[in-house]
Parts: sequence; C-alpha cells; structure tokens
Amino acid sequence: MRRIKKPMNIKIIYEDQDLLVINKPAGLVVNRAESVKVETLQDWLENNIEGIKNRNFPNDWRDLLPEDFTNEYGTPEEIFDSRTGLAHRLDKDTSGAMLIAKHPGSLVSLLKKFRLREVQKKYICLTHGKFAMPVGEINLPLGRRQSNRKLFAVVPDGRPAFTEYEVEKFYPSFDLARFGLDTGRSKELKQKRFSLYEGFSLVNCWPKTGRTHQIRVHLAYLKHPIVGDQHYVGKKRVKLDSLWCQRQFLHAREIEFVHPRSKEKTQFEVELTSDLSLTLNYLLDI
Repeated sequence: MRRIKKPMNIKIIYEDQDLLVINKPAGLVVNRAESVKVETLQDWLENNIEGIKNRNFPNDWRDLLPEDFTNEYGTPEEIFDSRTGLAHRLDKDTSGAMLIAKHPGSLVSLLKKFRLREVQKKYICLTHGKFAMPVGEINLPLGRRQSNRKLFAVVPDGRPAFTEYEVEKFYPSFDLARFGLDTGRSKELKQKRFSLYEGFSLVNCWPKTGRTHQIRVHLAYLKHPIVGDQHYVGKKRVKLDSLWCQRQFLHAREIEFVHPRSKEKTQFEVELTSDLSLTLNYLLDI
C-alpha cells in the first residue's frame, strides 16, 4: 500500500553503531498497519537511517545477542525486519524519547531488557484535578473495552499493569484573561463552561509495565484524566481542553537503560515540546 508522505520533524538525540534515541513528534504513527494511510516512523527509519535502510550491520552484531536467545519467535533478522528496529512504541499523539535499535543484536538485547523491566521510562503529563495523594502507585489490570475494542479500561481479568506517579506541581485554575488576550477569543470564552475545571496537576509517571494506553487509563480511573485526551477525558471537558491544548498532554521525558555493547547505564532526557509549554502558560501559578 502506498502511504501519503508528510514532512517529519524528527530530531535524533543520540546515535551510535548500535542504536539511536529520537525525539518523536506528536502526530506521528509509529507502526505500519493496513488502516494507516500516512507515512509512519517505521517508514522514516527505512528511508533515512543508513544502517537500517541498507541493512549495513556491524560484523559483530551477534555478540550482542543474549546468551539464552532462541529462535522460538523467529531469527534475529526476522524480528528486526518485522519491527524495523523499534524496541518499544509511543501513542500517535504522545511525544518524546524513543529508543531504536540499528541491527538485530541490539534489538533483541533491548527487547529482553524491556521484558525484564530493566528499561526505566519517565513521562510527564497534565491532568485534571488535584490529587489527594501527591505520590502513589497504581496497580490495576488493563484490558480492552467491551464497547470499543480500540480502547482500554481497568478490568478484573486484564493484564497486570503498574504505574508509579508523583505530582510535580498543582495549578489551581485556568487563566481565562491571558488566553483571551493571546488568542482574541474573549467573547467565545464567555460562552464556555469553564466551571467544569477544578485545577490541574503536572504529574511525573513511571510505568513499570508496558500496556497500551496504560498511563492514560490509570489516571482516568483515578478521576484525573490527561488534559486533551480525546478518548478518556470525557466529552464535555475535551471540548474545553481543545481550545487551549491541541493534543493529549503526555510526553516521554526520560529513558534510562544499560547499553547493550558498553554495559554502562545510559540516560537521555527530552525537553517538553513548545506546544505543551505554551499550554502551561495558560494556567494560573499561585
């Protein structure tokens, strides 16, 4: 299937012979699928990263394979081809740090680290409301919704999901005056029900498992959905959110792992994007 190409502003944070770390922009789909009509991150990697594009792997790439690796789920080359080096994924509208392998040895090594929960990821998000407990753990199983199989929910027979969180800052209210002044939409704002808002919390999250929509569903279950989340924030609030937050306020802030070649602990941090920084400017900081 021919995919529609669009400009991709993808910044490479780090690159060596084994892997690269990118700052994924919001709006970019990671994985190819029959339902995806636009160019994906997989397509971009194959067209722009020489080692992946030409399958020009280091001669010693097999030395990076875990000693206990078997071909039960395919050869290293088959696994690499199917994933195009992707060691994990981010939702379309989530931005931030992504770890990508450049050859089968580093990919299989990184996949094992993710499976053993040895890769630490830190996200930052803006949620609705004030947390009763500013630091906590969410240990609730997740599964697909019966009413909509594309979405997820907390379900008794779901897969285990565990998230740690810590509130970084609480904003008591939305700054209507500043938003109206910046956008020239004062009259429109008077007609909106901003009384639905009860403050906002800037929260750091550490997902210890990698379930789809995990942070989004866990926080929504606690009655603190992420600002701008089209699926989990609720119809009334999402309309208000869309006036000042153009997408879900969720950003992969840091990633930490042991490098498959050097065996050294490696950490990368990706600054908050300009659109999310602008969103914070519309909140009252008292």
